[in-house]
Amino acid sequence: MRKNPLMWDDEAPQGVLSPNEGAESGLSILGMPTADRAMRVRDAGAEIKGGPAVREMLDRIAEALDDAAAAGRGWRKRIDSLSGDDRQALLDALGEGEVSVFISAGADDEGDVQIQETILPGVWVGRAMDAQGEIAAEWIEVTDAPHALREAAELRPRDDIPLEMLQPPQGAMNVMGVLSEAREKVRNWTPDETNHVINFTLFPMTETDSAFLAKVLGEVGVRISSGGYGAARIIMTAFKRVWAVQYLNAMGAVILDTLEVGDIPGAALAATEDFEDSAARIRKIAGAYVT
Repeated sequence: MRKNPLMWDDEAPQGVLSPNEGAESGLSILGMPTADRAMRVRDAGAEIKGGPAVREMLDRIAEALDDAAAAGRGWRKRIDSLSGDDRQALLDALGEGEVSVFISAGADDEGDVQIQETILPGVWVGRAMDAQGEIAAEWIEVTDAPHALREAAELRPRDDIPLEMLQPPQGAMNVMGVLSEAREKVRNWTPDETNHVINFTLFPMTETDSAFLAKVLGEVGVRISSGGYGAARIIMTAFKRVWAVQYLNAMGAVILDTLEVGDIPGAALAATEDFEDSAARIRKIAGAYVT
């Protein structure tokens, strides 16, 4: 039997889009490699060892954060050319933050893309893999949301739900109302609007509803995990601008189960004040730099 494609596969199922039959999608943010990524959190002021290229990169990131805070401009820089020691020193300095992005392999010979927020919100480390699982590119990015994520959100989902998919199954109760509301909001949504949230606690859903909703929405191999306070798990559905978002408590239980219609959910975005704070923090980190 086909299992729910919107089910998280690292724990017991919870939520409307995680019925009890389990999952087999094989996609897991928590499965992003950590050992070979070699990113460890360091406190500001910790000693950083590396060559002049590390200090130059830290200073350039600070400037990019200033630009992002003032004008919303993004910045991206490959770090493949750094020596092994410099690369490690840079990643140690930036550390590992709360938001992880996993974009599964696309067409042609592309591999997976893994993106990790650093301890500086708005600063990301990205890694693209080739079809053989080797690193094809690695970069630092300053932006509210990584470019690869925005690109996937624009290119991967379909623009609308085909009408032939909207025939309610026997036993459905509220799923058609949810789909109709989502469809209407997508069609009328504009970039200056805040996201529209459909809270499943307001729409009692049967198992039939849940299974049909998961089948219609599907997913496109893009998942986001946000830890820390207000932890969230986000799946990009196959319906453009519709995101399945679950918020978790400290014990990992789902406390808010939703669909969001609009831009990338706020749990995965850096705000203007984040850029400002991160600019101040990275200058403290750079001040601790030693060769």
